[in-house]
Amino acid sequence: MFLEPKESILNLDAYKPNFGSSNLKKLIRLSANENALGYSPRIDKELKIKSFNRYPPQHSEELIKTISKINNLDQNKLILGNGSDDLISVIAQTFLKPGDEAIYTEYGFLQFPQSITVAGGIKKIAKDINFHVSIDNILNLITDKTRLIFLANANNPTGTFISKSEVYRLINNIPENILLVYDAAYAEYIRNDDYIDGSELVENFNNVIMLRTFSKLHGLAGLRLGWGYSNSKIINFLMAVRGPFSVNSIAIEAGIIAMKDIDFQNHCFDFNLKSMKFMEIELGKLGVKYVKSSTNFILINLSDQDKSSTKNAVLFFKKNGVLVREMNVYNLPNYIRVSLGSEEENNYFLKLLKKFITQNDNR
Repeated sequence: MFLEPKESILNLDAYKPNFGSSNLKKLIRLSANENALGYSPRIDKELKIKSFNRYPPQHSEELIKTISKINNLDQNKLILGNGSDDLISVIAQTFLKPGDEAIYTEYGFLQFPQSITVAGGIKKIAKDINFHVSIDNILNLITDKTRLIFLANANNPTGTFISKSEVYRLINNIPENILLVYDAAYAEYIRNDDYIDGSELVENFNNVIMLRTFSKLHGLAGLRLGWGYSNSKIINFLMAVRGPFSVNSIAIEAGIIAMKDIDFQNHCFDFNLKSMKFMEIELGKLGVKYVKSSTNFILINLSDQDKSSTKNAVLFFKKNGVLVREMNVYNLPNYIRVSLGSEEENNYFLKLLKKFITQNDNR
């Protein structure tokens, strides 16, 4: 008899990113929320590691100190991971046992329900309101079985964030035995006094862990590097569960260089802000609805086209060398999510979108 995995794995819907393929020589990938400008040019100049036969450190003191210094954080409260999604899985494995409940939001990152399921937990979905997280809906789901609350702020795929006051309203109403997992993967794209990245919460509460990533603004998605910030007791629990060498040596060294390159980070921020404003203006000219985003991607509504417009649009873009992300997995069949690309890529996407709309209008 074939050995089957535990029941929770049999019921698992695997995460499937849209990286795609094409017969065209050039494929523009606007489906994965990557940094169109790449990574800090200092990395190519300064990366020196050659000793691939040696294991990386379990806890890179140099990278931890760099993150700590630049973000003014306590280095004893930091943990590194093989991407922040690695840490999401470790958190679920550490704190959920079969039958425990974990709450995540309606349009929250797909890694949340996947990690809950793998750990054998029970998923509870808090409905969003107008593509924004509803604190009331989260609080109404809390029971004596609740162990974790996953909150992405800003959120993927909506691109929206909730205010500092709303975040505090949430944490102030959560029992101390429930851990708030505050995923701030897109924090570097938001410079707004009404936004909170989560580090302040960690300093004021013992039941919060903030997660961050090098995959977005820093442009190191291919190296899989993320970090978390929480009280030292939680960090020690996670370190015991996390793989002993989960972060590779190249990622560590590249992360140190990237974190120190403030000029490149500012350049990426400014470019993203300019690109988003341009995209909003051009979508408005086309009469296309969208959800206003604070990130490096935008959720576009194609409901004004025919009923099969989203599927047709995805195929149309792919045929013409552009990958976008359809949103059926989030029960948003009329939407596509589009990452901001280079200036040339954004112009080409808009040109194709206009062509697609014109074709539909002429039917």
